[in-house]
Amino acid sequence: MTARIPAYRQAQVEIKKYIEQHRLRFGDALPPEGQLAQELGMSRPSLREAMKSLESLGVVESRHGEGIYVKAFSFDSIIDNLPYAFIADGHSLRDLLEVRAAIELGAVPVILERITADDTRALRELAARMLEKAQAHQLYEQEDREFHATMYRRLENPFLSTLTDLFWQVFHRLNSSTGQPEHWLVEATAVDHMEIVKMIEARNLEGLAKAYRKHFNTIFARMDTSSLAA
Repeated sequence: MTARIPAYRQAQVEIKKYIEQHRLRFGDALPPEGQLAQELGMSRPSLREAMKSLESLGVVESRHGEGIYVKAFSFDSIIDNLPYAFIADGHSLRDLLEVRAAIELGAVPVILERITADDTRALRELAARMLEKAQAHQLYEQEDREFHATMYRRLENPFLSTLTDLFWQVFHRLNSSTGQPEHWLVEATAVDHMEIVKMIEARNLEGLAKAYRKHFNTIFARMDTSSLAA
């Protein structure tokens, strides 16, 4: 016997179909509740419940006094709903980091080809601030995030930029949940970033790939000491 699909789940499917069939784009408004319920052939309570679920998933957003709108794609809902079991599972975290390393290392040749002098100067300033903070026993989360964003923006690939930032946010969240990392690893990570900048300045592809691999080895080392970093 086939299990009966709850009304709100079916409503979710119908709402997403409506968005696709009417080619609604990010920021477009959905019809008023009564009209949409009638068009989709469902009750208002089922529609409301489905909309709340889709809002939590980041598909739509409710604007007070205005209505329901299609929401721009974001990884925020994925990050906010990361299962605790995943956070606690070292094997899953290592798998995630290996995927991140493969993606970022694969982009190194194109980064070196397209990165500008202004970007390189910005990277050196960020790496210098990271090292300065590390030597003062301070963390440098914002500088680290800006460093990675600067590295990838010249690829002009919004999905890749968003994906790499997702990895950064995941590891930042996990790092925050595991307490203060060991100082030598924090400083080692800053030194890795400075070495990456030096290889970019030298236009040394082999050296840049080597510096990147060393950076990820440092992150793996922090995982092995139960302190995660990005």
